[in-house]
Amino acid sequence: MWALFPLGELPAAQHVLTPRGSLAYYSLGYLCATLLLLTSLQGFHTLHRRGYGWLGTVGFYMSFVALVLVFAGGTFEMTRTATTSTGSIVAYWTVIMSFFILAWGSVLLGLSIAGKLHDPPSYLGGLLLSIAVPLGFLFVFANGAAWRFDFWVGLTVPYGAAWLLLGYALLTAKSTVAQHSPTSGQYSTQRTFRWRRMLRG
Repeated sequence: MWALFPLGELPAAQHVLTPRGSLAYYSLGYLCATLLLLTSLQGFHTLHRRGYGWLGTVGFYMSFVALVLVFAGGTFEMTRTATTSTGSIVAYWTVIMSFFILAWGSVLLGLSIAGKLHDPPSYLGGLLLSIAVPLGFLFVFANGAAWRFDFWVGLTVPYGAAWLLLGYALLTAKSTVAQHSPTSGQYSTQRTFRWRRMLRG
């Protein structure tokens, strides 16, 4: 969702969307997407925290705090826009500072993922994650850092694309774990054969 969110900032979309439609799009494409990123981040960390070590753990906590601030700043901006029809400088700087924290956290986490996990989705996702926000900031400030289409393209598209890869890796890993869990059919069949051999012996 984050990768597609900037489409709502295009002039054509602004002409089509009503004020309520813009708020609904913002809620779905930005706030709900941020919650999904937090969930994916937590799930990935739970599954791989022993694999990428303390550096990745530091990156995880920095990224988690940053995304919470991103959500808080976005919520404040949406509430302010809905009630006064104007933006908030406080929300703007909250989002900017949270992305600075996210940049450092993503570099640490991304490099740790790429260094320890060598399946293609995790490796490529880790590499992209490590450069996504820093490159996004370069793009944003090169285009004036205004709260518009270019701003959101720089900050959300690369990071969202990285999590598309990492989300796929997370689903694949969970599926593999489920297949080898004690409740899987394969494990139960193997256990039955072992019991039969023991009884025959």
